[in-house]
Amino acid sequence: MSGEEGARPAAGEPRAFVARDPGYEQRVRDSLARQGFLTLCGATLDALSPGHVTLSARHNHGLTQQHGFFHGGLIATLADTAAGCAALSMMRPDVGVLSVEFKLNFLAPARGERLVAHGHVIRPGRTLTVCRADVEVIDGDRITDVATALLTMMSVDGFQD
Repeated sequence: MSGEEGARPAAGEPRAFVARDPGYEQRVRDSLARQGFLTLCGATLDALSPGHVTLSARHNHGLTQQHGFFHGGLIATLADTAAGCAALSMMRPDVGVLSVEFKLNFLAPARGERLVAHGHVIRPGRTLTVCRADVEVIDGDRITDVATALLTMMSVDGFQD
């Protein structure tokens, strides 16, 4: 199986991919470590595999809007970053990644202890990679879907990520 093709999963399950860069894991970790805004938000990397990334942030008053929900800007940031890192995990070692488009649908207010974004590559490409991100909030034993996004990422030659 090449990096372009993933094993066909069951309906609704993400594909399994093979990374083009054997050092993808450290590359993604290094990229996240250089993103000061994520540090400010307290975001953490919870899971990483080729084409898949999970990020989360714990509740903090500084991350909420006026009604006490996680702020929509944070939801968008985690969705975009999880998808971007999922795309980066599939790219050659000599290219970086930039978001070129995304559409985000909010599904429910995000009130809870932890916000979690799952980024998945849908289709990797040489120049454009299409991704999906699903964001949920965890509050005790309850998990609520709060947003879903469709994103397009562009590879940029010679761009250090």
